[in-house]
Amino acid sequence: MNLDELLAYAAGHDVRLAADDEGQLRFDAPADAVTPELITALRAYRSELLDRLGIGPAPERVEVARGPLSYQQDRMLSIINTTPPSATWNVSMRLVLTGTLDEAALRTALDAVVARHEALRSRFVDDGDGPVQIVYAHQEVTLPVVDVTGLPDPDRLERAENVSRAIAQVAFDLDHELPLRLQLVRVDAHTWWLMIVVHHVACDGWAVSVMLHDMAAGYRRALAGEAPDRTPPTVQSIDFARWEQRVYDAETRRRRADYWSTALTLEGFALDLPYDRPAPPVPTGRGRAHHFRVPPDVERDVRAFSVERNTTLFPTLAAAMGVLLTRLTGQGDVTISLPYANRDRVEFAETVAIVACPLLIRVRSDTAPTFADLVDQVGMGLFAGVDNMLPIGWIYDRLIEDAGGGEQPMAAVSFAYQSTLNLELDLPGLTTEVEDRPTGASRVTLICGLIPRSFGLEGYLEYALDRLDPATAKSWMDGYLEVLATACRQPHRPLHELTGLPAPVPAAA
Repeated sequence: MNLDELLAYAAGHDVRLAADDEGQLRFDAPADAVTPELITALRAYRSELLDRLGIGPAPERVEVARGPLSYQQDRMLSIINTTPPSATWNVSMRLVLTGTLDEAALRTALDAVVARHEALRSRFVDDGDGPVQIVYAHQEVTLPVVDVTGLPDPDRLERAENVSRAIAQVAFDLDHELPLRLQLVRVDAHTWWLMIVVHHVACDGWAVSVMLHDMAAGYRRALAGEAPDRTPPTVQSIDFARWEQRVYDAETRRRRADYWSTALTLEGFALDLPYDRPAPPVPTGRGRAHHFRVPPDVERDVRAFSVERNTTLFPTLAAAMGVLLTRLTGQGDVTISLPYANRDRVEFAETVAIVACPLLIRVRSDTAPTFADLVDQVGMGLFAGVDNMLPIGWIYDRLIEDAGGGEQPMAAVSFAYQSTLNLELDLPGLTTEVEDRPTGASRVTLICGLIPRSFGLEGYLEYALDRLDPATAKSWMDGYLEVLATACRQPHRPLHELTGLPAPVPAAA
């Protein structure tokens, strides 16, 4: 087994690699994946793996700050610490750079990004007194480079894909590793792939855009011979966590919890989706993503209807998801989670952290006469949810208290319209395409999203292979596009004709 075969085997058999404090290579894998050939190859290529995957022994670091976690970070870590190591929380991007690349300028630009943003040089750990984030002094960023240009075409692309897949699918060891990995692959004379992998505990969609545009600005400065801009943003990750602690005082928490107590029911979380298989006793964590595009004529109709209804695209797109879920489950009362950027305050605009907060929206297809009415309902729920924002764990606690006990609920579907994710980059001499790279891992929740791109609306559905086959995932998203097309062209048509539910009973006079 050569190195490329080892990388391919690791990616395909859920072999997870990490380094301990002494720089020794460690791995975690299913029992049936651990073969004598694997052990031999890991020993033979230890140094190459540590270098290529960017998980070598961390240099001696100097702590410069220590502070609390945000509520989102704390909730995420509590989940991570009770589950096996996984790439589930990896945010993985591949930038396809075509043209003339100045590698030194790119390295300088990436170095400045890490210098500016504390979250990218932090560890997120329990120090014995509770979970904290520890910020370390900046050290020069290394950008490992793999050059595959000397290989013939089929082997060259396969090796480049193996490198990309491997770095995306390695779980972070947050106790010992900083939450950022970088890898540059030279594919041919005019094409480079820049892999950027960040742990979700350090970023959200908005933060990804901040990082990418900081990198692009730094690249332009470096090409122009200007000094890198390492000016820190007004608010860093720890600052945001402390702001949250001030905002959610006891009275605010009580008042907002009262709103969610009346707005939601536990029953709305229990979606009877027609999965291909029941949940296994022990999830494998294997996942996949189905990608699709909204046809241009459908997008035009969605935009025209939203303008006519005096709303944004978000309520329209979310209401259509509610209709699809009603079709799939036969339930007219469903709750979905909608990630909200939570960047209303101007000082948060340049913060790299997980600032986004889930909003829980109840979609009542059984009470809305038409799709237009359902969009109005979802829009009002969004406004009220923003006004009563609370960390989602507190909302769940209140619902359980109201019910007199029970298991903590979880939204079965998360739906995102990622209008804040700006992936259009200006890198002189280069055309750039930003691709979301699959990690091969999944969460329990179905995650559906739409991203506005220069060519139109791009969509995805992330799902667990334990429950869903690729053909079923595609059919569900085909159904979503059909709902969008029909509902936005006939928004005043009786909604029960779209959902298959009985017509709503008019309220008594």
